[in-house]
Amino acid sequence: MFDIGSMQPMHASSKFYPPKDWLVRSSLPSKFNPERIQSALEELSTYSVRIFWESTKFEGLTDLIEHWYGAAYSVEQLTGSTIERWIERAPNEDLHLPAPNVFIPTDLSLKTVSDEMKLPVLLRKTTYSRLWYKPDTTFSTPKAYIKIDFNCPFSGSSPESAVLTEIFTRLLMDYLNEYAYNAQVAGLYYGVSSTNFGFQVTVVGYNQKLKILLETII
Repeated sequence: MFDIGSMQPMHASSKFYPPKDWLVRSSLPSKFNPERIQSALEELSTYSVRIFWESTKFEGLTDLIEHWYGAAYSVEQLTGSTIERWIERAPNEDLHLPAPNVFIPTDLSLKTVSDEMKLPVLLRKTTYSRLWYKPDTTFSTPKAYIKIDFNCPFSGSSPESAVLTEIFTRLLMDYLNEYAYNAQVAGLYYGVSSTNFGFQVTVVGYNQKLKILLETII
């Protein structure tokens, strides 16, 4: 049965893709074309800039009216002297490319699994911990799902303790937010949440760099 909800994105695709690609759009990888990429980058220059400026400061200074909504606006050509002044000025030191993302994986190879495991196996057991493991034999992707339960007997012993545990997990999530941004961009995800017996840490993503994120959280 055809999903009528797919009509709107398909209509939007018709403006950018040939008919044979209306359904897949950008989902399928296209041919790498460095010349086209370089050509697009060269257009990002001061000479080809277009600036949209919305402000109440321009009230009474506009000379055009938008046809459909009646909004007042003006169009002005940038002068050559303005462009030259922008070029001569030193670039802002705060405007720069981001640092290399340490979470981007470089090894996407799969771990060798000798036998298909249908149930998790206990790899290690100590007085304070148990480590269970089960490889993914269904989807065969270079990703891991790690879940750690911290058993804290007093975390739910009283309403106050439960609230403090919840506050702790939320503060930790907020503290990690800026650091973990690069991890999320690289396909890694994390979560810290309170439970009835303590709190739980979850990390998911490409296994090569997952250890870096997990060690930071722990």
